[in-house]
Amino acid sequence: MDATVNPVQLAYELGHIDGGYAIRRFLRHPDDGGGEFTGHLYRQRWELAPEQAERVRARFRALAG
Repeated sequence: MDATVNPVQLAYELGHIDGGYAIRRFLRHPDDGGGEFTGHLYRQRWELAPEQAERVRARFRALAG
């Protein structure tokens, strides 16, 4: 099984310096047409499956490009 990734790791990978804030905001209110992110419990840490992390990467790379 592939490892999960959290918003702080993704932020670092994507060059964001906000500690994952923008990524968590997107996870709570996705605006890419892909629907809600499932499997997250309120007030718990975000741990994203590889396919969820790839969706986040695609969204933020699209904004940068």
